[in-house]
Amino acid sequence: MSTANAVAAKPIRRQKEAPLVDVILERLERMILNGEFAAGSKLNEYTLAQQFGVSRSALREAARLLQRSGLVEIEPGRGVLVRKIGVRQAMDLFDVRAGFARSAGRLAALRATEDQITDLKDLHKKMVACRAKLDFKQYVALNAKFHDILYEAAANERLTRLNEMISNELQLFHRINMARAPHLDISIQEHARILEYLEQRDGEKTAKAFERHILQGRQRMLDVIPASLRD
Repeated sequence: MSTANAVAAKPIRRQKEAPLVDVILERLERMILNGEFAAGSKLNEYTLAQQFGVSRSALREAARLLQRSGLVEIEPGRGVLVRKIGVRQAMDLFDVRAGFARSAGRLAALRATEDQITDLKDLHKKMVACRAKLDFKQYVALNAKFHDILYEAAANERLTRLNEMISNELQLFHRINMARAPHLDISIQEHARILEYLEQRDGEKTAKAFERHILQGRQRMLDVIPASLRD
């Protein structure tokens, strides 16, 4: 959806604890990741500044920060554009994400608390229930939370931030529905293996299992994307 056709956004309220530019940045990021702007669409500076009730200079600064996250591109003469992620770019991102997962798995096996392991087990049970009901949307949300807790367990802030950047870029590509029942079965098995090694506190096996989970996810994506979306 382009800026011109987007539903009018609510004005931004100043927050004492956060700079205005950071609040604008968070709002724009959320709108992009929620699919309110189509890939390749232009973020109209004037319109958004009016809708948010902020200055164009503040919006421009937020857009520059947003560019660093990989969600937009700023092109001379064209302005701020939501990035288009092609299949080849997505594959590169998956490769990087798999490397992060390997590190996160190793660290999580060493640092995870018992509460975090319990939370992961609970999420796993809920995902199994979602598979039984073919509730793909909820499964995807729970899967994301499962990964988030693994990174929280790794207790490495820089690693978490880098993974979030890659995940956000991939979300620009993941707007097509790629969930399939057989894929969920495999994903559930992979999660169970990660949990098994995590409970054993085996860093090497957890690392390999998490890395493999991401790489297999890349293959599952390739199996279902339409030919028209391939580079």
